[in-house]
Amino acid sequence: MQDAAQFLRSGQFPAAIEAYQKILKASPRDLKVTLGLAAAYRGVFNYDETRRLLRQVSARYPKSAAALVELGKLDIHQQRYDDAIEHLTQAVRRQPSLPAAHEQLGVAYQAKGDDATALKHLSEAVRLDPHSASAHYFRGSLYADHDDYVHAYQDAQEADRIDPNAQTRVLLAKAATHTGKCDEAVTLLKPVSESESADPANLYLLSRAYKCAGQPDLAQQAQDEFEARSKRTQEIRTQKMDADHLATQAGELARKNQLAEAMDLLHQALAKDPENGPTLAVLAKIDFSRGDVAKAKDEITTALRSDPYNPDYLYVLGKVLEKQSDANGALQAFQQIVLVNPKESDAYFEMGEIYLQKGERARGFQALKKAVELSPDDPDYQKAFAQAGARK
Repeated sequence: MQDAAQFLRSGQFPAAIEAYQKILKASPRDLKVTLGLAAAYRGVFNYDETRRLLRQVSARYPKSAAALVELGKLDIHQQRYDDAIEHLTQAVRRQPSLPAAHEQLGVAYQAKGDDATALKHLSEAVRLDPHSASAHYFRGSLYADHDDYVHAYQDAQEADRIDPNAQTRVLLAKAATHTGKCDEAVTLLKPVSESESADPANLYLLSRAYKCAGQPDLAQQAQDEFEARSKRTQEIRTQKMDADHLATQAGELARKNQLAEAMDLLHQALAKDPENGPTLAVLAKIDFSRGDVAKAKDEITTALRSDPYNPDYLYVLGKVLEKQSDANGALQAFQQIVLVNPKESDAYFEMGEIYLQKGERARGFQALKKAVELSPDDPDYQKAFAQAGARK
C-alpha cells in the first residue's frame, strides 16, 4: 500500500496501477485500494476505466460517498456538470457532513451558473472543514467573480496561509489590488509572473497592481510583456493545433499507401511543431514499414516524451523493439499498454507471441486467451490461440 500510494503521489501511474492490482488480488473488495487504482487510471487519462471502477465501488459501498465524490470530480473535469451535480448530490445524501462533497457540488453549481447554490455548498464545506485550502479558494474565487473583494481577500488569505501556491497567491493578489493593498499585490505577483511558462494573465494582474501602487513605468513594462507573451502563447497553441490536424490527415493518407503525400504533410507539421507527438508517431510507423527501424525508434521515443502513456505510441515502440530483437523491452512496452488500457487486445496478442517465443507457454496461452476475449472476431487471434492451446 505504501509503495502504491508513493507511486501515485509521484506520478508513476503505470507502476501505481500494477501495485494496486496486486493488492486487489489478495483483497478484492478493499475500498481504499480501488479508489487508488481509479486515481491511477485517471492519471493515465483512461477515464472509461476510472469511471467503471468508481461506479463499481460506489454500488459496493452504499454508505460511502468517497467514490461518488471522485465521480463528480471526473464529471467536472469532463464538463459533464449535470452528471456531476447528480453524483455529488447523492454523495451529500450519503454523508451530509463530508466537506469534499459540498465543495465539489459548489464547484459544479458554479460551472452551471447557479452561483447562489454554489455559495451555499462552498460555505458549508468551509464550515465543516475550516482548514480546507481548496474550499476557501473556490469560495474566494466565487466572491471575486461577483466583485465582493473584501470576502474574496479573506478567503484567499486563508487559502494561501493553509496551502500557499501560485493559484492562491494570484487570487489573493487580485483581491488585494481591488481592496487597495497594492504593494502586497505586487509582492505576491512578481514571483509567479517571472517564469516564461507562467500564465500571461498574471502579468496583466501585475500591471494593474503596479498602476495601483503608483508605479506607471513598471505597469507599462508588465503590460508590454503581457501582450508579447500572450501573442507567443497563442502562436504556439495554434501551431500545435495545426500540426495535430496535419498529422491526422497524413495518417489517413498513409493508411491508403499514399506515402509521398503523407510525408509532405508530416514535414509541414514538423515545421510548425518540431516535437509534435502525433506527427512523430505517424513518421515512426512509415519509417518502420520502410525498414528504417533506428529512425523509427528515435521518432517514437521523442513522441513518448510528450505523451508517455499513449497506447498507440507504446505499441509502435514495442514493435520497433521486437524488430531489434529486444524481446524483453518489447514485452515491457506491451505490458505497459495493458496496464494503461486493459482493453487493448493487440497488446495482449503481441505479449502472447513473445511469451511463446520465450518458451513461457502458460503465460503465452493466457495472453492470447485475453486477446480473443477482447476481440473474438479477429481470425489471427483465434488461430494463434488455437495453436497455443494445441501446444499446451
